[in-house]
Parts: sequence; C-alpha cells; structure tokens
Amino acid sequence: MIEEENLSNSDDLIDEDDDVLESRLQQLATEELKHLSNQDETSAESPNPAATSGEPKAEASKASTAAAATLEKINGLIAESTALKEQLDERKQQYLRLYADFENFRKRTERDKEELEGTVTGKILKKILPVVDDFERAQLQISPKNDGEAAIHKSYQSVYKQLLKCLKETGVARMEAVGQEFDPNFHEAIMQEPSAEYDEGIITEELRPGYLVSDDRVLRHALVKVSSGKINGAESEPENGSESSQNNESSEAN
Repeated sequence: MIEEENLSNSDDLIDEDDDVLESRLQQLATEELKHLSNQDETSAESPNPAATSGEPKAEASKASTAAAATLEKINGLIAESTALKEQLDERKQQYLRLYADFENFRKRTERDKEELEGTVTGKILKKILPVVDDFERAQLQISPKNDGEAAIHKSYQSVYKQLLKCLKETGVARMEAVGQEFDPNFHEAIMQEPSAEYDEGIITEELRPGYLVSDDRVLRHALVKVSSGKINGAESEPENGSESSQNNESSEAN
C-alpha cells in the first residue's frame, strides 16, 4: 500500500527543504490517487462470479473517498508546514534583532567602562604628580654637607626613582618641551620673551613638567616660557657700541 511507502519515506522528508517537502507530498498524493484508480480499474476488469454488479461501483466509491480524505490530509499538512515556516522565520528575525541589540549594548558598556577606568586612573595619577615635583625640587635645592645628610638624600631619591618607575609602568610619560613648538593642546604658556637661541613660538624653558598617559592623552599640561622671537644682533651692537663709547668718554674725562 501507498501508506506503508509514505511511512518508509518519512525520515527522508524531514531532512529536505520546505519547498521540496511540499512538492514531494503533492507527488505522493498524485501517486496514491493513481494507485487507487488502478485498483478500481483492476477490480472492475477482473471476473468475480460471486460479486454482484453493484459491488465494483461500491468499492470504487470507497477508494475515491479514501483518496480524497488522504489528499485533504496532505494539503492540511502542507498548510501547517507553511505556517510553521513563517513562524520560524519571524522568530529568527526576532533573535537576530535581539542579538544585534545585545552586541551593541555589550560594546557600549565595555567602552564606557574603559573611559571610566581611564578617568579614575587619571585623577589618581594627577594627584601624585605634585609629589614628584617636590622630589625634583628637593634634588635641585638640597646639597648634602656630611655623610648623614648624603645618606638621607640618597634614601629619599631612591623613593623618587621607585615612584617614577611605578608611573612609567602605569603608562605615564614625561613631555619633552624645551625646543618644541608651542602647542596649546599640550603646553600652557605663562611667559613670553625674546630669545637669543630660539625663533618665535618655540619653547625656551620648562617651568613645570607636563605628563602624558599611554594613549597620548594629556595628564597635565606643561607650564612653559615661549620665545617671542630671536634677539636682533644688529640692535644689540649699537647698545654695546654706545656702552663702549661712554666708557671711552669717561676714561678721557678722567
């Protein structure tokens, strides 16, 4: 029977696409109708002395009814399969949208977390920099006069070196200011005067060091003195000449 063949082919139908599945079901329904029609023709043509003339018609009617019921059942399964496919596509689109929203949320959270950590770290490191300045001022101003003072000086300078090492490991780097072109993004000018060595806009002196963190972000601006232009040598010569003439006049008067 065709029903047994349908059961044997059910496992193969599971692995096929929906369009292929529908065509296979339609094909099976057509084959079953042909099979039932062939049975009707065979039963009508085969001689059966015990059968009355109305029995072939009754069997044909039953076969047609069974075929129609089977076809209706197959069409119902096809409609159910189509509805399930649409539902699956809808759920898939919902999943993709939810996944995309979650990925955006995760990336935004990680970015906000990194920015917050950088801000907190920057505030802590910025409070340590004045301590570094004090160590450097002490190093320049204090000159040990005996062995005891030298031992104390060496002791706190070792602390200073350890502090610099920790800052470097954290990603803090000191700016190179002198001789660089003034940049308001990195420097803060508090004085401007002519220079005998540097052109206009070049930093001539660092009054307080500036520091950067690992991502080239300014931790503290450098306080600097900026050149307003080179001193003109032609202007300085008359001054020297006038001074020498004044000295000559005073010597002649004496």
